[in-house]
Amino acid sequence: MLVTIALSVSAQSEEVDKSPHKPGFVQVNNVKLHYLDWGGAGDTMLFLAGIGGTPHVFDKLAPKFTNRFRVLGLTRRGHGESEIPASGYDTATRVEDIRQFLDALKIQRAILVGHSASGGELTMFGGLHPDRTIKLVYLDAVFDRDGQVELFIRRYCLDVQPGQTQIANASTDQEKRAKVLQLMPTREAHTDFKKVQSPVLAFHVVGFSSNRLNFFETLEPDPKARQALQATVLQIKAREIERFRKELPAARVVYFTNADHACFIDREADVVREMRAFLGK
Repeated sequence: MLVTIALSVSAQSEEVDKSPHKPGFVQVNNVKLHYLDWGGAGDTMLFLAGIGGTPHVFDKLAPKFTNRFRVLGLTRRGHGESEIPASGYDTATRVEDIRQFLDALKIQRAILVGHSASGGELTMFGGLHPDRTIKLVYLDAVFDRDGQVELFIRRYCLDVQPGQTQIANASTDQEKRAKVLQLMPTREAHTDFKKVQSPVLAFHVVGFSSNRLNFFETLEPDPKARQALQATVLQIKAREIERFRKELPAARVVYFTNADHACFIDREADVVREMRAFLGK
């Protein structure tokens, strides 16, 4: 069974304005994408959320960097206010969306900061476009595969019939999320950390916080089966971290215990301190 190793913060993905920014839309790669601009000046810092999330998950974090950077957040296709096309949910297409987005805003180089499933986008973008990548910051996002899609389908599509997810004018957040998840590939080959040339900072969350354990309870009510699922997830996560450390030995790595997957929220002060030190070098 394919299982996840990085879970999004869907509870934090509500479209609520919690910080000063300007929303915008751009037509790139045959899709209309929504983005947030928190302002600032200097090099561009682009925030990318995980599956099911939008840049609003960074409403508190992003403004803390506008004193030194121009800070943006891109909503991937099929999420939030971005368009829901019938295809293009593989990592390579999503990376091309990012490249064309930067082109549209006339941004030559950027710092990419990604959470959860956006790690695949960070890694592939950094490998394909080293001349456009200043630095990469992984927020519990080094688990470089889209296998988490299968668990999200189990979580969000339980009450949505297959026919419903194909409705082009899906109205509720649940219907939109279910539709997109069924369009996303559940298996993709690993991108290659070894191709990344830019400096890297990575935050790894060790173990499961209480809300992650609650997440697993919604997926698997049987205690023994749930314990086996959690063990498998931890094994995959450990292998991915090992691969990351082996292929990017120069990366700066920070480990968090007793932290939420959304470590930039519940360990915000630590994340901001580490990011500022890393970006100031």
